[in-house]
Amino acid sequence: MADPVLVGDIGGTNVRFAVARQGFAGKPVVSDVSVMPGDDFDAFDDALSAYLDQLGKGAPREALIALAGPVSKGRVQLTNRDWMVDTARLQEKCGLASVRLVNDYAAMARAIPELPEGAFRLIHEGEPDSSSRQPILVSGPGTGLGMATLIPVGTAGWRVLTGEGGHAAFAPATPREWALAEKLRESHVYVSRELVLSGSGFDAVHKALCDIDGTPWEKTPPGEVLERANEGDPICRDICEIKARGTLYALGDAALTNGTKGGVVITGGVAEQLADWLAAPGAIDRFLQRGPMSDYMQPIPIRILMSGEAALIGAAALQFDEVTVP
Repeated sequence: MADPVLVGDIGGTNVRFAVARQGFAGKPVVSDVSVMPGDDFDAFDDALSAYLDQLGKGAPREALIALAGPVSKGRVQLTNRDWMVDTARLQEKCGLASVRLVNDYAAMARAIPELPEGAFRLIHEGEPDSSSRQPILVSGPGTGLGMATLIPVGTAGWRVLTGEGGHAAFAPATPREWALAEKLRESHVYVSRELVLSGSGFDAVHKALCDIDGTPWEKTPPGEVLERANEGDPICRDICEIKARGTLYALGDAALTNGTKGGVVITGGVAEQLADWLAAPGAIDRFLQRGPMSDYMQPIPIRILMSGEAALIGAAALQFDEVTVP
């Protein structure tokens, strides 16, 4: 059995840490979970040191950290936070024997087979082929828009293919969305899916829609926008519909491109808040309606992940996947 490992899930908003162990049948089990606002720390090293101090002498000697940014040569520049994370520096400063960095969506995707059905909300049942294991797309809007594909290996294993699909260009599908994209281009050189659909672009989208309608813009928390949308406020409803429908449109493109017949899992804090909007028929149709390939899309099930600890479990699974049992 593998030694315990320190795991982390580092996004644009929060920093999550836990200690992971192998449980029954090798399933990862996490404990000592800590969630801290990233704004509380000047650098990631400080956040990790604070968590190690909490654990004291019993802290694991190895760590696998999942971060919201591309990994290159043991370093990650976070996409939505001004942190540079370096494995060599972490080992030296924090006294760890080894540190491994992975993209946060590698961990998020790897978690999916480890989670119970209760961790998901099914919004499109589809008709998956139960006779074989098929690739699964894992993506969704949080602070950013991550994306990964879970590929079956052998009879039980999994391999994760990560990418930066969230930074592909936003594809408008209605006159309102075209107007939004054009307005955003006045202040942004490139209008990506992440800008329109994720939390990082929330204010920009809200302000653009207000400008289009000639309405004064006031900075408004996302939760309040959601409440106003449910009460019928036109601009707030547009924000929720554009984000939900645009997310399903983007995920439909990725599912079609990658052949993820095993299903689509929508993740991220924004997705959890917009769950009812994502489940609406108008959003599901954006995923399904693909002209002559609509029949290809219909059998693909769509679920929303409702577990905040998923990436920690996935990070542990990635670590334990590397362990060779004598």
